[in-house]
Amino acid sequence: MFSHESIPLVAIFIIMLIGVLVAFLHPVHAFFSWLRRRSEKTSSRSPKEADSR
Repeated sequence: MFSHESIPLVAIFIIMLIGVLVAFLHPVHAFFSWLRRRSEKTSSRSPKEADSR
């Protein structure tokens, strides 16, 4: 409405947008890194299991 209000509103909008992106991307990144660690653990475990048999 007033020109002096637009800069703080844009700043708040950008900060909220970054917060929403972080809130969405952090669990996604954590899930994919967990899957990667899990697959690396199982792939590194299989040669050891083959040696023990």
